[in-house]
Amino acid sequence: MTTPPLLEVQGLGVEFTTPDGGALHAVRDVSFTLRRGETLAVVGESGSGKSTTALALLRMLPGTGRISGGSVRLDGQDLAIADEPALRAVRGARIGMVFQDPMTALNPVLTVGRHLDEVLRAHDGRAASGARRDRAARRARAVELLRLVGIPDAERRLDDHPHQFSGGQRQRVLIAMALAGEPDILLADEPTTALDATVQDQILTLLGDLTRTTGTALVLITHNMGVVARACDRVLVMYGGTVVEDGPTAEVLSRPRHPYTAGLLAAVPRLSAPSGTRLTGIPGTPPDLSLPLAGCSFAARCALAEDRCHTTTPRLSAVTETVSAACLPAAERTEPLPPPPPPVRIDRPAPGDVVLSAEGLRKTYKGRKTFKGRGSRSFTALDGVSLTLAAGETLGIVGESGSGKSTLARVLAHAHPADGGRILLDGRDVTRPGRAELHAVRRRVQMVFQDPYASLNPRMTVGEIVAEPLRAFGTVDPGERAERVAELLRLVGLDPAAAGRHPRSFSGGQRQRVGIARALAPEPAVLICDEPVSALDVSVQAQIVGLLTDLQRDLGLALVFIAHDLAVVRQVSHRIAVMHEGRIVETGAADELCEHPRDPYTRALLAAAPEPVPVRVPAGAVSA
Repeated sequence: MTTPPLLEVQGLGVEFTTPDGGALHAVRDVSFTLRRGETLAVVGESGSGKSTTALALLRMLPGTGRISGGSVRLDGQDLAIADEPALRAVRGARIGMVFQDPMTALNPVLTVGRHLDEVLRAHDGRAASGARRDRAARRARAVELLRLVGIPDAERRLDDHPHQFSGGQRQRVLIAMALAGEPDILLADEPTTALDATVQDQILTLLGDLTRTTGTALVLITHNMGVVARACDRVLVMYGGTVVEDGPTAEVLSRPRHPYTAGLLAAVPRLSAPSGTRLTGIPGTPPDLSLPLAGCSFAARCALAEDRCHTTTPRLSAVTETVSAACLPAAERTEPLPPPPPPVRIDRPAPGDVVLSAEGLRKTYKGRKTFKGRGSRSFTALDGVSLTLAAGETLGIVGESGSGKSTLARVLAHAHPADGGRILLDGRDVTRPGRAELHAVRRRVQMVFQDPYASLNPRMTVGEIVAEPLRAFGTVDPGERAERVAELLRLVGLDPAAAGRHPRSFSGGQRQRVGIARALAPEPAVLICDEPVSALDVSVQAQIVGLLTDLQRDLGLALVFIAHDLAVVRQVSHRIAVMHEGRIVETGAADELCEHPRDPYTRALLAAAPEPVPVRVPAGAVSA
């Protein structure tokens, strides 16, 4: 007899009330099931409804959000209509949540031990063990949880604050908090986004071990298809608030039936693709969910759309014995979609003369006293780093968090002073420039920052943001600034009419384009890009990487491209430098380094990089 699902979602709908009183249909008619020990991936671009669906399962929708229809049954209990006491008994104890950004989710003034103690007290007596604990027992359980998620020296680290942990360790703390209530289901919202390959691999291994040893079911929300292939049994593909494809990971990733799924897979950078390969993005933008939708929500972006796709709304229906898709042509096809065309090599001119170089750079951050009077040790972020960068060349910088990548970027851009070594720009020593020379150096060397949300002033319009460097460096007469701003916006693929809008009205990818336009305004020779695509969807990532490649070809820019995704770095870079503990441990031509790495650390990074090739053993399968 078939075991009933642990969680059954039927026809779930979520609406938000807009400022003008209208309705934004964020989730429409979403249905899926989840069994004990199963790992379900939910993938799609930003705005597709992934996180909203997860929050709706716990009735934790922000602001004006509400469930507008459907049911969410946990062991037969409908959470969509449950009262608050019933929901409190479920949140944490039956369904746990791991949020995307641990620095936002953790209180910076509380120790990790205090965080765990709060969760244990909240669920005391309601977890599966049913036992009530005193303070000593809760502390012992907190230590046990930290050890379970792989935090070394767990007992001592209970008294540390979140800022004293690395990014990967903070994510482990969030997982420990979610496990404190011994839940049946764990909802993990982008738990590996912006983590480097080795830490990402550790987190995925941890989650896999937990599902196998505890029987906990996992819903993994992600835009990384490599993560899906590495960790998940089934995959749910969402677009425009609806499910467009659902099936076993191996079949969906190898034989996609919906054009959107195929587009996402084509946009994924492959570590096997050679340097100079252009990433393939999905043209267009997702639909505005505050407007009525006629026909298929993906039709406007679909190269295979037929006339009926624009007028008839498809429903999710079986296209094979195990896969369902919401696509009118797919329902009639007997074969999967054809494979994407082979990658296109970019015709890149040979790099020119060396424009920027560094010799033996050193940077040490001194320890500071804590509020308890304890001192922290000094930290050497750069330990004798040397490199060269030629005009028209892209130098990729890779390494784990804390390896010194971002510090190197800031020192090269003169945002932080070097403690030792030399920086040469156009052959001149600019390590310790005077005020006037520093002004000239900063015009020649510009930065594109990682977070487009935090790096743009929300009170300024886009036109004012892009014009600011023009005023600061005096490169354009005041009467010509508006024309130059319009030219820069066109250069990065934005409509000049958007100059009067504020950053909040743009998507993440559009904001990053604004940041690039601002960096290009003073006509720099060197552009330093610090994780410019790490938080973007694969299709938007492909667009931004393609934009940077085109700008380099047209303007002759020298690029420093810092990222944790080795596949992206290989495809965009001429050469790659691998950083570890403040040093460059290996450097070489991109293809040569990826295919024949020499340093053990480089080999470890390459081995940890996920590829969108299914490797997950389905839940319940027995290996020989």
